Amino acid sequence: MTRVLLSGLSNDRVELNLACALRKSGVELFAIDDPHSSAIEWCQSCGIPHMDHEFHNRFEHEAIVIYRELLRAHAFDILHCLTNRALSTALLATRHMDRPPTIIAYRGTMGHLHHWDPASRLSYLSPRVDAIVCVSDAVRRYLKEFDIPDSRLDVIWKGHDPAWYSASPRTALAEFGIPPDAVAVGFVGNIRPVKGADDLLRAFDGIRPGENIHLVLIGEVRDRHIEKQIGRHPHVHFLGFRPDAAPLVGACDAAVMPSIEREGLPKAMLEAMAQGIPPIVTDVGGMPELVEHEACGLVVPPRDPAALRDAIRRLARDAALRRRMGAAARARIDGPFHFRHTVEKTLALYARLLSTGTEAARL
Repeated sequence: MTRVLLSGLSNDRVELNLACALRKSGVELFAIDDPHSSAIEWCQSCGIPHMDHEFHNRFEHEAIVIYRELLRAHAFDILHCLTNRALSTALLATRHMDRPPTIIAYRGTMGHLHHWDPASRLSYLSPRVDAIVCVSDAVRRYLKEFDIPDSRLDVIWKGHDPAWYSASPRTALAEFGIPPDAVAVGFVGNIRPVKGADDLLRAFDGIRPGENIHLVLIGEVRDRHIEKQIGRHPHVHFLGFRPDAAPLVGACDAAVMPSIEREGLPKAMLEAMAQGIPPIVTDVGGMPELVEHEACGLVVPPRDPAALRDAIRRLARDAALRRRMGAAARARIDGPFHFRHTVEKTLALYARLLSTGTEAARL
């Protein structure tokens, strides 16, 4: 039986379901979970032994001690780290071990790594990391720029399951001033420059009120320039952070993600597509892997408000196109981006690493 220490478990829906699925498949799993998250309840309901700990930084002494105590008490085959801090402290904790466990990292974004940065050398660029789970092929290509061998880079999409979601009724949007006959376009994410929110607002500047298209922005505003625009456009609605973001987007007619860089594989788009909502995304990072242009959504160039506006108008004016692309989007999640593949590929990665040995995996 494979013995795995899964570290850094928090509120990520895919990771929580993955932990339970691994347990049900026979993996002997122990989790280090965030004490401020729903992971505690998930571990209890799935019968996963766990320890609660919040990782405060990449060099935290308390976390290193916790790792060493757990590794002495259990003969773990694999240490699977879900966060940067969990990874860095795991590498420090296992530095002088005679037979350390196989170490797996997870990388969900591009950027912020540098050849000579100590934090990078003590995390993803460390030769003691046996495998890195890349959330998209775009992330894998980015990591290859640092001369990490292909044998240590595994692309495992964070698959979803349409059964996880239940869209809010369309009437839920009425409380935000969106008429029932309007076309609602939803955006979910922290509203900051890298997400292209300013391009999205510029795109909407060219949409006339008479076109009856409304933009629903869900997420914390982290850009002062954008804060000044709240209330300026009558058809742009800032909802702030919402725990019901996914079902609210499920009540919209289209979903948009205009990121300008570093996008690994946006959870918001997976959630929208799982509910049959057609996506509009930029040609950035892993998004073109998810959204097949003209089949299950529209892909436009980044930093191009005019192209973004044209795509929004195109879907807004063609209800039949929205229905067709929405159905194809849901089928895409139910097919290659389904959660079952995430489980299968994770189990296959475990088996490969343990059968070849860590030394062979590093070659």
